[in-house]
Amino acid sequence: MAQMRFERAYALDDDDVRARLRALGDYWRAKHGITLRWTSEERVELEGSKLGVTFRGEVLVGDKRIRADMEANWMAKKLGAQAYVERKLDAYLDPATPLAALQARVPRP
Repeated sequence: MAQMRFERAYALDDDDVRARLRALGDYWRAKHGITLRWTSEERVELEGSKLGVTFRGEVLVGDKRIRADMEANWMAKKLGAQAYVERKLDAYLDPATPLAALQARVPRP
């Protein structure tokens, strides 16, 4: 498994960031079957596998930074998993996008 690590600063308050990460988690769960489990207000574990792409890791929230440490298989790395996760984080942390709009992105069955 290959390591993926990254950080993002944010200007939003921590509660808003957690709500946005929950919206992203709902999107990933519905779209890709990824499991997210909040173990505290500052830490979420995630794990998923779809079509040969697997990864697992943790995301820490606090002090105006998101820190992610994930392991991904070679297929995830080859398909650009890190760039995808970074794009999604940037989009969901964009203060110009209302939380309701992010929540509306979740695919419905």
